[in-house]
Amino acid sequence: MMPAALPTLPAPFEGVALSEAASGRDADLDGNLVSLESILWPEPMAQALEGLLRRWGPGDRRAAASLWTQGYFGRLLRPVVAYGLVHDIWFSLAPADVRVALSVTATPVRFVLKRVAPASVSTHLHRIVEDNVRPLISRLARMTGTSERVHWSNASFSFCRAHAHVRALWPDGGIPADVAARLRELEALTAAAHPLCRPTLTVSDGAGAACLRRKVCCIRYKLDGLKKCGTACPIDAPLSSLP
Repeated sequence: MMPAALPTLPAPFEGVALSEAASGRDADLDGNLVSLESILWPEPMAQALEGLLRRWGPGDRRAAASLWTQGYFGRLLRPVVAYGLVHDIWFSLAPADVRVALSVTATPVRFVLKRVAPASVSTHLHRIVEDNVRPLISRLARMTGTSERVHWSNASFSFCRAHAHVRALWPDGGIPADVAARLRELEALTAAAHPLCRPTLTVSDGAGAACLRRKVCCIRYKLDGLKKCGTACPIDAPLSSLP
């Protein structure tokens, strides 16, 4: 599927591995891409987990499954949220519309997506959750014997990180009116115990700056090659949030 040009995202989103699907006869000429649906089965998922264990293990196979969704949601949701909020460009995340390129460890590292028609932020966010996040988490948890909570934590952290980065793009004010309106709509939705926000807290880092902290540990430290994730880790951390 040949990628179409998209507007460049500002830092810290530069270099994201996401492009728009072309249409017509050239749509499937990129031989490096496979369908998302094709990798959400026991055999390819087992291959991906073995690759992660070789790269970051040895360790707990459940931690490798969590690392898979950390990478998946981090590479997918961050640019999707950024394009939506900054440029009002949104994509279908229904598995049939998602094509991926895989790393040497058989994990998704690049996405090619189909653009969808304009709609409210509420509509787009609902589709992201119901078309992709929720069914993928349910399916992966069953295949890998892991808790859905750890994968929701990974999705939530990626989503909240993207929102925080977009909010910080205009630190001195001057945020464009259309972007501000989309941010207000998103923040009104997520303030009401939204599933993409519930597993993540905004806390003080001890120096007065705001940072994100998980409510549910991602268990990455159970792989020998990785450590706890700093201020984001909930282990032995107070659960106080910023007002």
